[in-house]
Amino acid sequence: MRTRPHILITTYKRLPYRLRKGIKIYSRPIAKYPVICTFIVMAQFCPEQSVAALPEGGMYPIAMLNKVPLKKAGLRISNNDIYNPNGTGIMQAIVQIGGCTGSFVSGEGLIITNHHCAFGSLAPYSSTGDNLLEKGYLAKSRNKELAMKGLTCKILESHEDVTDIVLRGTEKLTDAVQKNQIIGKNADKLRQIEQLKSTDVVIEVSEMLPGKSYIMFRYKLIKDLRIVYIPPRNIGEFGGETDNWVWPRHTGDFSFIRAYVGKDGSGTAFDSTNIPYEPKEYLNINSTGMQEGDFVFILGYPGRTFRQQPAEFLKYQQDYQLPLISELYEWQINTTLQLGKTDLAYKIKQDPKIKSLANTMKNYKGKLQGLQKLDLYQAKKKEDQQMADKIADPALKQKYLATLHDIEDTYHTAEAEYKKYAWYTQLLSESNIIRMAHIVDEYKTKMAPKKQPDAALRAEYTKLLRGYYKGLYLRYDTLYLQKMLTDAYGFDEKNQPENFRDGYAGFNIQLRMAIKDSRLLDSSFMIEWVNSRPGKISRFRDPFVSFAHSYYIDYHRLDSAQTAIKAKLEALQATYIDIKMQVLQEQFIPDANHTMRITYGYIQGLSAKDAVYYQPFTTVGGMIEKNGQCEDYTANDSLMKIYRQNIQNAQNAHKDVPLCLLYSTDTTGGNSGSPVLNKFGQLVAINFDRNYEATINDYAWNEKYSRSVGLDMRFVLWDLSKVAGAKNILAEMFIDE
Repeated sequence: MRTRPHILITTYKRLPYRLRKGIKIYSRPIAKYPVICTFIVMAQFCPEQSVAALPEGGMYPIAMLNKVPLKKAGLRISNNDIYNPNGTGIMQAIVQIGGCTGSFVSGEGLIITNHHCAFGSLAPYSSTGDNLLEKGYLAKSRNKELAMKGLTCKILESHEDVTDIVLRGTEKLTDAVQKNQIIGKNADKLRQIEQLKSTDVVIEVSEMLPGKSYIMFRYKLIKDLRIVYIPPRNIGEFGGETDNWVWPRHTGDFSFIRAYVGKDGSGTAFDSTNIPYEPKEYLNINSTGMQEGDFVFILGYPGRTFRQQPAEFLKYQQDYQLPLISELYEWQINTTLQLGKTDLAYKIKQDPKIKSLANTMKNYKGKLQGLQKLDLYQAKKKEDQQMADKIADPALKQKYLATLHDIEDTYHTAEAEYKKYAWYTQLLSESNIIRMAHIVDEYKTKMAPKKQPDAALRAEYTKLLRGYYKGLYLRYDTLYLQKMLTDAYGFDEKNQPENFRDGYAGFNIQLRMAIKDSRLLDSSFMIEWVNSRPGKISRFRDPFVSFAHSYYIDYHRLDSAQTAIKAKLEALQATYIDIKMQVLQEQFIPDANHTMRITYGYIQGLSAKDAVYYQPFTTVGGMIEKNGQCEDYTANDSLMKIYRQNIQNAQNAHKDVPLCLLYSTDTTGGNSGSPVLNKFGQLVAINFDRNYEATINDYAWNEKYSRSVGLDMRFVLWDLSKVAGAKNILAEMFIDE
């Protein structure tokens, strides 16, 4: 399989500008000699090799692009080829899809991203008789592409520093909550003003450093996305949770989708008359592959990192957040899977959710293990003390130490009722019964002073209740409530829900009886009740409604307290960072915050355990070796058959079909689907994971153990050609079989 460079000469208008720029010089005199033309164009991008420089980690924002030592590290194109504020660059080929990243790979809106970022869109089209989540889906023509309901993508158009505008009026404020409120109002006002200028863009004002730096981003929003190809699950998710966050990996985690717009170019919702979006840039695919030691860089939308946080934040994560959430998610996964054994329709519906929960749960467990193994809390405490020792100015040193002391005290305040707050938050987000009970209680409160029915309120709350009834699965919700009440019963007195000992100690025991007797669970009765007269509405009594009433009062008290604590911590953190920047005299890399970032590294193996070294490449042969070892290791029959028929023709150094690879870039959640690019800016892999030891990346990056995991584009092309038979996709990307 090879790219078809000669096709590029005849499709000039569709080319990325980097190649258009080269061909414009040479195509006229020698266009009839396409191979020579291609050689001359590529020669511009092939200066001599340089000695690789070790990366230092970092997810650099666009504004810092020219401060990143990419040329020294091995980049062979210019920074303007990556981002050009006055033209086009690779960054305009990158899109944000939900919580993932993707890339345009054709001039007709074709996007490549991860399987796990897109496969949930097959759920509405799946049934027990035709389970597309398992089988996958290939649209052989445009009219067969399936609408991805509820999913949108954003394309970065421009960015602007708006710090002065956002911080206006806060210069003399000392109250953290008041300062945060003004910052929020300023950002909202700016966003609204800019949004009025165009209805076809999304305006976001992002905090780069708390209380210090703010950037406004303009994105084109595309609402019509369609499924082109999602591989079978035993290709796209081979290894399942057994291999998640683990190396070596043998999974084909990719998919193709297409962006559509209105005929006027607007990002309108799905319409049969919409046309494929023509991106300003799309990526060229390198089909020859990479070798160990080769330079790579990644563009994408990483979620959240916390490297500029003080030591107490790490302690908070280690002692409370990570263990509590990972344990609860593990229970949810196991319970849902158990229920799914006797209810296949329920399992199909819950599959995307299970996958998301499992990913987070294992990630949290990896972070917890990393925090404990590396003792990052104590390491950070030591770093903070070393920083204090470097401060020569006595007044500044005193301010720094006082800030650290205030941070510690504030975290102690937050921790006092954290279990209760987290319990409330999780119950509210997961239990349909409690949400319905709250809606009923809220409706009763609003109707109490009224003497006549309110048609608008009736319609609003009827719609809300119908939505919750539609999502209610009583078997699960009963078990979930039972689990949460049992947990709360074991909390210390301060962390138990309001009036828990007095009113709810026996509620867990009586839960099944309460469910049996509750009229709340009778949808017909409740819809009729919503539409009854105010007197009847106010007389309604139910154990779940009483429970929710008390719960919400205490939750809102706690939520207000936690909001104030968060504001105070952000103000303290701003001071903490300010002093560190003064002392170290260096540019801080802002924590990732779902905005475009660039990171770089090298194809590199891993030695995470004593006497063990992992090679940086895996192959389809390794997938076949794993087949049958456990339920997650069930390889696709067609893939295995085709592999065995064609493996003898493998011409690469692996003598096999390359599958996954390791590299030392700095990534986190949100980088799923990010393009892995070589020194010429060509697409060589699709990022999808990290090794287990690198889940700690959110708090600290280390060249020794931090590795990202990607899917080799050579596998993608092999699958499209040999397994899926997706000739239409290959042709669109100018790839010969």
